[in-house]
Amino acid sequence: MSNCRYQVNETYRYSQAFLDFAENLELMFDREGEMLFSGSRNTIKRFTIGQDGDKMDVVVKRFNMHNVFQKIAYSFFVPSKAKRAFENGMELLRIGCGTPSPIAYAETRSGVWLQRCYYVTAYTDDESVRQALEVDFNRPLAKTFALFVARLHEHAVVHHDLNFSNVLYRQEGGENIISVIDINRMTIKRSGRLALEECKDDFVRWTDRKDLFEYVMREYAKARGLDEDAFFATAAQMKRTHDKAWRRRKKFTAALKRIIQTK
Repeated sequence: MSNCRYQVNETYRYSQAFLDFAENLELMFDREGEMLFSGSRNTIKRFTIGQDGDKMDVVVKRFNMHNVFQKIAYSFFVPSKAKRAFENGMELLRIGCGTPSPIAYAETRSGVWLQRCYYVTAYTDDESVRQALEVDFNRPLAKTFALFVARLHEHAVVHHDLNFSNVLYRQEGGENIISVIDINRMTIKRSGRLALEECKDDFVRWTDRKDLFEYVMREYAKARGLDEDAFFATAAQMKRTHDKAWRRRKKFTAALKRIIQTK
């Protein structure tokens, strides 16, 4: 028989509706809510919590486990993806970096075995920066993005997947406000300052547009007090190495698929 463990952000514990929602997520998730995304790795739905004048839209991400190794790891050795996302979200807000407000996480277990886990955040209609940055090259927004990444790294935080699907923005009072999602892989180095090599994932994954990449990297270097030319040369080499390895993997995967399809 499954049992549910959950934690609700203290900001939302005033409302029994939020506590009930977290406790009953396992029962409600498949039957209710608006589907936003469904994939092999996770499922995302939108729900409305509360009644009448006290309603709030939330997003729930259910993480799926692919194999027995993940099941063993998340049951006994490492925090679940939902718990990591919740704690990372709280840390982002603490250091002044935007992310949809963490509301709760929930885990269902059968005995000692983790079955499913859920991460609940406030709903946001902020949009991806992809069009504004990669297509339009909005320089003020690009600078805001560079400052956001610099702030992450100054606090020894690495997101690890800053593709533009995971970077959102809105305009507020004439300013661009950046936030990030898909934060369960985010890492925090508790022991001190990050070396540039440790930040590599946040430099290489978000664009193939060379002028945008150089602009953001140079603004990042200014924000952190680094030598612009030296840092840009290092970041550019990191990206070339990453892109070469990525193309090699894609080529191998495509060849493997062709072999399988011909059999």
